[in-house]
Amino acid sequence: MTEDPTVDRIGTLAAIGRGLEREGAYNGAKLVRALLDRELTRLADRESPIGSDAIAAAVESVRDDVSAESGAEIADILTQVARAVRDGATITLADVPHVRTCRVCGELFVGDRIAPTCPTCEAPAFSFREHLPVWYLEPAEPGTILAALAAGPEHVTAAVRGRDDEALDTPPADGEWSARQTLEHLVYAEHLLATRVPRLLEEDEPDLVAWVVGSGAPVSSDEGSADTGSRASILVARHRDLRERTLARLGPLDATGWARAGRHPEWGRVTVLSQAAYFARHEAAHLAQLRAAADGRLPGARSAAA
Repeated sequence: MTEDPTVDRIGTLAAIGRGLEREGAYNGAKLVRALLDRELTRLADRESPIGSDAIAAAVESVRDDVSAESGAEIADILTQVARAVRDGATITLADVPHVRTCRVCGELFVGDRIAPTCPTCEAPAFSFREHLPVWYLEPAEPGTILAALAAGPEHVTAAVRGRDDEALDTPPADGEWSARQTLEHLVYAEHLLATRVPRLLEEDEPDLVAWVVGSGAPVSSDEGSADTGSRASILVARHRDLRERTLARLGPLDATGWARAGRHPEWGRVTVLSQAAYFARHEAAHLAQLRAAADGRLPGARSAAA
C-alpha cells in the first residue's frame, strides 16, 4: 500500500478489472476499466509535468527506472523521446515504431517484426494489443464523424460568444493559451484537414506533411499553430468557412472515397476517414480548453487545483 489513496485505488481497480476478465464477466470489467480510466485521467491531469524541460526530465526518470526490465532498446528510444521533447522536435513513427503488449502477460513489443507467439506466455501475436499514438486515431464510422464535423463550428462559436477581444486574448494563467491562441490552433488544424482531404481524394498514396499556414513551409507535426494576430471573431469565421468546404467534399463520399489513403510521418498509413476522425476528435479535445480560457479559467479539475 502507498500513502496516496488515489494510487491505491488505481491498483485495486486494475486488479478487479483483470479478475473480472478472467471470470468472463466482460461487461463488469468494462465498468471497472472505465472507473480506472477516470482515476488515471484525474491523477495524470493533476500530476503531469508542465513545460518541455520538465516533461523531458520526467521521461528520463522513467527510462532509468524501467531500463533494467525493458532493456537497452526501450531505454534508447526513451532517450530519443526526451531529446525530441526538449528540442521541440516531432517524434515520428520511424523514431518510435508500432508498440504492442501481450494481453496475457504484459510483454512489450516494439516494431513490426514480432514473433508469432509471445516468448513469455506463448499467447499468439494476433492477441497482442497495439497502442495508438493518440485516441484520435481510434476506428470511426463516417456518419458519426460527419455529424461531429458539422456541429463543430457552432460549438466553437458558442464557446466564445459574448466575450470581448481583450478577454479572449488574455491567458487564464502563465504559460497557458488564451482563447484566441486556442482558436489559432484550431484554424491551423482546419487548414491541414482542408488541404489533405483533396490530396487524398485526387492523388494516389500522397506523402502528407504539415505546412505552416500562409507560408507554404513544411513542418514536421500536425500539432502546430500560427499566430496570425487575427481577432477571435475573424478566426471563428475562418474556421467555419474551412469546415464548410471540407464537409462539401466529404458529404458525398462512398466507402471507396472514405478509404482513399496516404502516408503520414507520425501515423503511418492514413485514410480520408482516419484523418477526418483525427481532426474532429482533436477539435473536441480542445473545446473544454477554449470554453475555460474564454471564461478566464483552466478547464475541469485543473481550475480547482490552480
